[in-house]
Amino acid sequence: MNLKSTWTALRNSTSQEVVLCADFQTTGRAEAGFPDLVPMLRHDSNYWLISPAPVAPDSPVDAGEYLESWLAPVREIGLPVRAVLGFCLGGVYGAALADGVARFQGSPPALILLDPEQTQLVTIQYQLTKVLTMLNTVLAEAEIAEIHAKLGELASVEDISVRRYSREMFGEFRRFTNGAFERAGLDPGYGQEMLELFSAFLSYLSIAEDLDPRPAWLGATALSSTSPDSGLNRLRRTGEMGAGPLVSDEIGFAEEHTELLRSSEVAQTVDKLLER
Repeated sequence: MNLKSTWTALRNSTSQEVVLCADFQTTGRAEAGFPDLVPMLRHDSNYWLISPAPVAPDSPVDAGEYLESWLAPVREIGLPVRAVLGFCLGGVYGAALADGVARFQGSPPALILLDPEQTQLVTIQYQLTKVLTMLNTVLAEAEIAEIHAKLGELASVEDISVRRYSREMFGEFRRFTNGAFERAGLDPGYGQEMLELFSAFLSYLSIAEDLDPRPAWLGATALSSTSPDSGLNRLRRTGEMGAGPLVSDEIGFAEEHTELLRSSEVAQTVDKLLER
């Protein structure tokens, strides 16, 4: 499959280096993102934010193909990658990016993680519930109840993978929303655009299940919020990444997860790390 991921410039510079930012950025979300952080940074560089290929959760695309579509444009442009920044689940992709860049660049970029997390079933369930809330004026009450029932039914399947869960739930959403958008009088193009965005986000969440960030994380610096259910705080509490250190160094901040990338102190710390 010919995948096309693109990098959007958050800042252009005459600098001959680039800093890659890994996150799934959408308008209107509660969490601050790299478009909030980068304008506060003083380090002179080109800053690029990934726009992942719009892969459907039921496609046969694997993690290697997905990541290659991120790496190919970077390799082709040829600017040295000074650092990779990864926010939330972007910490998993950031680790894979840093490894991939090191292979063709010959030297590893710095890896800076901001509340890094691994994908898990509860993350997918939470995101699906948020989408259902957004669609409560489009879907009938009985349709929402049916999707909620399917959410619970699938979650109870023993050893169900995140990818299978995402694939099957995407099928349910597609089945219901196709008719719902038409009933609500929405422009077909708008409805399709919403479905494609949701599809791409689910794939971003679920493909990460096949990536192991732990080796790269052991050489990374993590910037952590105070939120107990986010980042390394949650990983330590749940023990899902096992015993032992998770990163090379961790710096804590007073901000909650949603505000971490709006913090001037975080920006100052990122600057210091980029100058090393």
